[in-house]
Amino acid sequence: MRIGVAATAACLGLVSISMAAESNAAIVRHNLHIPRQTLDVALKDLAQQTGLQIMRFSDAVQGDAIVGPLNGAYSMDQALRELLGPSGLTYRPLNERAYIVVSPQDLSQKTGAATPGPGQVEIARAEQTLRLAQVEQSVAPSAAAGPTEAGIGLEEIIVTAQKVEERLRDIPMSITAMSGRELQALGATQFVDFANTVPSLNFTSSGVGQTQVNLRGITSGYNVSPTVGIYVDDVPYGSSTAFTNSAQLALDVGLFDMSRIEILRGPQGTLYGASTMGGLLKYVTNVPNTSAFSGTMRANVSSTEDGGVGYDASSAVNVPLVEDKAALRLGGFYTHNGGYIDNLALDEDDVDQADMYGGRVDFLVTPNDRLSVRLVAFAQEVERDGSIAADFGRLSGRPIDGELEQRRVLAEPFEQSFRLASATVKYAFDFATLTSISSYQTVRSDAITDFSALYVPAFGGPGVFSAIGLIRNADTDKFTQEIRLSATGSVVDWLVGAFYTDEDSSQLQKLLPYDPSGALSPVNLLTADLPSRYEEYAGFGNLTFHLTDKLDLTGGVRYAHNSQGQAQLGSGLLIGVVPERRSSDSVLTYLANVRYRVSDNVMPYLRFATGYRPGGPNAVLNGLDGRPLADPTFDSDKLTSYEAGIKVSGPDRRVNADLAIYHIEWDDMQITAIRNGLGLIANAAKARSQGAELTVTALPMADLTIVGAFGYTNAELTEDAPDLGGVKGESLPDAPEFTAALSADYRFGLGSYEAFAGTTLRYVAERTASFDQAMGMPQYELPDYAAFDVRTGVTLGGARVQLYCKNVGNERAQLSSLTGTSVAGGPANVSILQPRTLGLSVDVSF
Repeated sequence: MRIGVAATAACLGLVSISMAAESNAAIVRHNLHIPRQTLDVALKDLAQQTGLQIMRFSDAVQGDAIVGPLNGAYSMDQALRELLGPSGLTYRPLNERAYIVVSPQDLSQKTGAATPGPGQVEIARAEQTLRLAQVEQSVAPSAAAGPTEAGIGLEEIIVTAQKVEERLRDIPMSITAMSGRELQALGATQFVDFANTVPSLNFTSSGVGQTQVNLRGITSGYNVSPTVGIYVDDVPYGSSTAFTNSAQLALDVGLFDMSRIEILRGPQGTLYGASTMGGLLKYVTNVPNTSAFSGTMRANVSSTEDGGVGYDASSAVNVPLVEDKAALRLGGFYTHNGGYIDNLALDEDDVDQADMYGGRVDFLVTPNDRLSVRLVAFAQEVERDGSIAADFGRLSGRPIDGELEQRRVLAEPFEQSFRLASATVKYAFDFATLTSISSYQTVRSDAITDFSALYVPAFGGPGVFSAIGLIRNADTDKFTQEIRLSATGSVVDWLVGAFYTDEDSSQLQKLLPYDPSGALSPVNLLTADLPSRYEEYAGFGNLTFHLTDKLDLTGGVRYAHNSQGQAQLGSGLLIGVVPERRSSDSVLTYLANVRYRVSDNVMPYLRFATGYRPGGPNAVLNGLDGRPLADPTFDSDKLTSYEAGIKVSGPDRRVNADLAIYHIEWDDMQITAIRNGLGLIANAAKARSQGAELTVTALPMADLTIVGAFGYTNAELTEDAPDLGGVKGESLPDAPEFTAALSADYRFGLGSYEAFAGTTLRYVAERTASFDQAMGMPQYELPDYAAFDVRTGVTLGGARVQLYCKNVGNERAQLSSLTGTSVAGGPANVSILQPRTLGLSVDVSF
């Protein structure tokens, strides 16, 4: 009898609670990203993404039905109706934070019954369970018996790799996503701080702002144009041509107020277009929040052994202007690298010290549930006094002076100014979502390189010229417009879009000689102005068919047409004038993949994709025999990639593992060919890259996270390449056979506070910087290296205080090498990893 009264009372209480809670369920909206999957998993995802409790009761409620997807803004009422509808189930709120899923039969028995049915008893138990849970959660931390491991699992990561929001573990390709929290733990403020923790990601660098990024070994060494695309949110960065040294000027975004970084491995030509042959590096910033005021502040100071003091500060604040309708997010940062390379020739210490600063204004307005408009303005400056390269003997591999010392007769400053304005408009129709992204950017890069070791001997020695420097000024003004329409459904997901870019670029090069007294000489060795224009139209589309509840098949295609013009306006002893040459190019890229959900925790996949870099006109002079030194145009180079992978997670989401193997064929490789001492662009031989990547994330206990990331790459020429100085079977430059990164982070109690400790080990195998018979860029062998970082700290309310040590073993790791001056017997310019660095950082959230 007591049970019946209790059950009836519980059910009557449920009715009254429902009246209050259902209003919230119908009003408050949540941004949901729930893929097509079983009902059980979908409800778990719904609970995780809303922060609400959802419980399923009685044998009549089955959770193996396939439901979804849900992508977009949904009220709780809408979401539950969509997910429960196919199973004929319904729900009732227990309170404002909890819901139960029941069958209509159970619900019909909730009132007027003398004896409670099974559904009534379960509903009453549900309410009692949730009340007990709420009481337990209200106990003060100091009085709690300790953390429970129930419900502990790895964080679900949402990415936009395929231009729609999806769970990382649902995407059929090899991806690394680094959250803002992970970047914070690494103490990362710029690209080099995280790059060697990512499988198959390699780079060459002369310092912040002068970096070339490579993925899966897709590089010829000194690339003529990028093989890895770089995006800021949905906006492509930089020049698409080979005429502004854009491959060596990869955007090094200040890592403040960052949501995550996505690294997509393998060609992305269908959705992202040109120059994404090796993959894509995508910086995703935090979106303004229209419902809550918040902010972050960071301060950091560090000291580098044998170097200077570094520091950085950043802050971001989120201000709702109209609740749930409009918000403004403002942020700025300043980073000073203390430097650690000394220039003996000029008697200057820490010449690689650099300043990097900028800010972002981000405005979001959502006038209704269908429309959102985001306006962003971003500015960044880089100022560096010199390079991070020391002088090493090309053949011996040993430092000529010290391991952190160089001899440059001329200072080698570098400056870069980047401006970006973008507008993203989204509108949700009943059948699809329309997205428009408009952007305008300017990039200005100015650099001086000391070429005295190469050119002074060639012009008669110090008695003629004491020094010769090369000044390079590269400018790009770029407008882009992308518009796409996408929809997800129970049978077909589809996306179609169009893309346009209009780019005006120029590169000014001057060889400046200095007379024996050190004064600037009036002799004009070379003055070259290289204006260029690039315009591209493209259309693309993807279709995903859900052939069964478990099997999905995707096909995609992109057609791109570009037109270009380039001229050489030159004067001086070493160059002449070449009138404007024009070219046009049309390219088709393809994508096909298949994924099979063996279960909610196992998903193997196969992926086929192609990529390309656009061809273009050549500024070609005639040789001594009167014939052109090269063809008037160079062709686009293309590659084809085959990938197989599997993504596995444990049933309790405590272990995730991603494994991918790949085979890539690269045809008509674009290179710089030296003809009569002049650099021209040509198409060289073929190459192949094949390898594997494995990432494992484990949560062996509630407070310990372990991550292992491993990459194996075998990249080599498959034909002789005389212009490169390479022979069949020779390894491609800057492509280590093996890379690995292991990290562990542990949280523990320290009195009434939470403390933490962590470590990261990074390993990069030996690799080469060029080809054995290369004339313009002689060979240099880079040894393997391992670097070890440690960190510890404490969380004090909203403040996180961290003490860290990077490169604990003080390894003199060699990151990359340029050997252009070695042609005249000069040294190899070898970039050195930052020596042991101790630092203290404070991050505050409010």
